[in-house]
Amino acid sequence: MVLNILLVLVSIALIVVCLLQSGKSDGVVNALTGQSSNLFAHQKERGADLVLTRITVGLAIAFFVLAILIRMG
Repeated sequence: MVLNILLVLVSIALIVVCLLQSGKSDGVVNALTGQSSNLFAHQKERGADLVLTRITVGLAIAFFVLAILIRMG
């Protein structure tokens, strides 16, 4: 029961963090429409974007671990 509640909290946090991240869809739109873009240019994340990306990765790993633990138990 505790794992289920924890999974719901991690899921909500993951959704919120994903919505807070800056959009990166502009490059995809430019690539599909044939406009010039920096789609394949290497752009390093800095500051808040880097922190949000790391939090997202951590929450995603926690989500999958909790889902597996709930399924096994």
